Amino acid sequence: MNNAANGVSGTAENTVSANAEATVFRWKIALIIVTVCAVWTICVRWWFGDDGTYRVMFLLPAVFGLPLGLLLWWTFLSGLRWKLRLWGLAFVVATVGTFFYYYRVTGFYGQMIPILEARSTPTATERATAYWKSTAVDQQSDQPADDEKPNTSPIDNDLEIATDDWPAARGAKRDGIVTGLALRTDWNERPPKLLWKHPVGAGWSAFAIADGLAFTQEQRGEEECVVCYDAVTGKQVWVHADKMRFNEPMGGPGPRATPTVLESYLYTLGATGQLNCLTSCTGKKVWSRNILADAGGAKNLNWAMSGSPLVHGELVIVNPGGESGKGVIAYDRLTGKIRWAVGDEPAGYAGARVETIQGVEQLLVFDGTGLSAYDPTKGTELWRFGPWENGPQINVAQPIVRDERRIFISSGYQVGSTLLNVEQVDKKWRVSQTWETPNKFKLKFNDGVYHDGHVYGLDEGILACIDYETGKRRWKGGRFGYGQLLLVGDRLLVLTETGEVVLVKASPDKLTVVTRIQAIEGKTWNYPAIAGGRLYVRNGAEAACFDLQ
Repeated sequence: MNNAANGVSGTAENTVSANAEATVFRWKIALIIVTVCAVWTICVRWWFGDDGTYRVMFLLPAVFGLPLGLLLWWTFLSGLRWKLRLWGLAFVVATVGTFFYYYRVTGFYGQMIPILEARSTPTATERATAYWKSTAVDQQSDQPADDEKPNTSPIDNDLEIATDDWPAARGAKRDGIVTGLALRTDWNERPPKLLWKHPVGAGWSAFAIADGLAFTQEQRGEEECVVCYDAVTGKQVWVHADKMRFNEPMGGPGPRATPTVLESYLYTLGATGQLNCLTSCTGKKVWSRNILADAGGAKNLNWAMSGSPLVHGELVIVNPGGESGKGVIAYDRLTGKIRWAVGDEPAGYAGARVETIQGVEQLLVFDGTGLSAYDPTKGTELWRFGPWENGPQINVAQPIVRDERRIFISSGYQVGSTLLNVEQVDKKWRVSQTWETPNKFKLKFNDGVYHDGHVYGLDEGILACIDYETGKRRWKGGRFGYGQLLLVGDRLLVLTETGEVVLVKASPDKLTVVTRIQAIEGKTWNYPAIAGGRLYVRNGAEAACFDLQ
């Protein structure tokens, strides 16, 4: 019987066949997309190893490419009926919309992993604003001009800096080593007593502490502030504000550098290069300069000016970088006048230090492309080691000097560590490498500490120990993230990226965690500080003080 007799025409058959073909599920295309992204992920993890930042950066094509590719495939190439495709798209849009209706991204951890927070939770800024309103103090806002005459009259009292005070970043010697303090380790039974805790403004500045006062820097709205707190009670004493704001997606808003205090003066460096000299007891402005402008209009760093001002003798020294021959500038600490300027390398993120090398005082500057040594009084370059750089030119960790001739340096972003030997031969300085460990023991934006022939530090967020003489790794373990650490006696005090304080034995034999407490909440990149037996910690949301004795 023919088709016509059955009432079925050839045209109908073709239509059914066409509809059948139109609903064929083309799954192989989706499989190709998944396979390509999986292979890319495996290759990236193999190539970059434990370098979290580079690994995440190069995983982004897979992270975003997979869902986007599958969404495009579903919409245009899946072969499914359009009604089903549209329902699928509606489901995706609704799911994503609902998620971001309830949650927000508040920043990124050191490995560029986003930080999520429920929208029902007050933001750090809202909590801080409420706190400031409840504890209002007189606040002066200044937008200083470079040609203002410095106020050098004796309008403030000198602070008495005790041996156990903390007057600069990482302590008086800027080495992160605490002496003369015996730590209890029975924190489970008797945790350190919380003396005070309250919200603070955004920023990665730490505390400088002298004579019962604690100084730090915060972003408060559109004002970059230098804040003085009572070190014992945590109450605000004074606030100095400049109408300026720095912000970038990864690090967020706020100043990065830690203040330096000496006698009646406080020296601070803002994120955009604003160098202030303030009276330490009242916060009145003595003088101010913009170091980027003074360096011939040098470009700011991607993550902002971060090196704490170094006060040496009658000078305050900073590293603005640039190509104008003013990459390192020394100002008169009382008047703000430029005493000398030298160098044309890009700035680093570490503050300068003065060390004695072969009996000679030398200013060490770890800039964006290497390590230089200068005569601190005249600015004459003595020697330079470089190039020592990574792709983004980020050198952060303070050099570690031993025996007046050996200098350890380390950098992240797949660089590694090296030990330099510096000597003077026939009145000429020579620098050689004792050892180098490429892509190993990488201090990205965390400082290491030296103890009994070994260096301890957070190697891509994992605590590690290496032999100072050979560079050989003794152990690596303990994922504390991109926090910071100090050496207290024979203990490492680690402030983790999530605000925990962890005590670890400073031993090359193995990793031994002694005890820990949760000190503050939220992403924490700031240095801890210890003064008078008290531990001071902060991040971009809150600060706290604990009695360690």
